Amino acid sequence: EELEKILEENNRKIAEAQAKLAEEQLRIVEEQRKIHEERMKLEQDRQKQQKEEQKIILGKGKSRPKLSFSLKAAE
Repeated sequence: EELEKILEENNRKIAEAQAKLAEEQLRIVEEQRKIHEERMKLEQDRQKQQKEEQKIILGKGKSRPKLSFSLKAAE
């Protein structure tokens, strides 16, 4: 009977430890997911900014005022 109690206590402790471990693993996975999402968002923002800069450089999408030149006759 004493042995049974010890065995039950050990099983309970093992179950608790496994539950804590599973909880910790879940927390780690969630943290990694958040970091990954943040990294993806930063990458998308960087690409968007790069496209905007290219538009400005290339003068597309009316991002730069239109330049006009005219030749004057020499007098």
